[in-house]
Amino acid sequence: MQITRRGFLTMTGAIGGGVALSSLGLNLNPTRGYADELSKMDRIKIAKQVTTICCYCSVGCGLVCSVDKATGKIFNI
Repeated sequence: MQITRRGFLTMTGAIGGGVALSSLGLNLNPTRGYADELSKMDRIKIAKQVTTICCYCSVGCGLVCSVDKATGKIFNI
């Protein structure tokens, strides 16, 4: 079987693209949300406000996050 340069590059490109796409993965599980005891506005009133930045690009946008004092988890951005 003769393999040409063009055929080799086509095959490696197709295999590389397939590997790249297969590593993305898709999460098809449904996301569940649970109701809280307090409404969101009531929780924001008693929460601690923390400032931080977004690091997803080089701009560094400022964010104000509402943090639950009991658990230390962010629930509103």
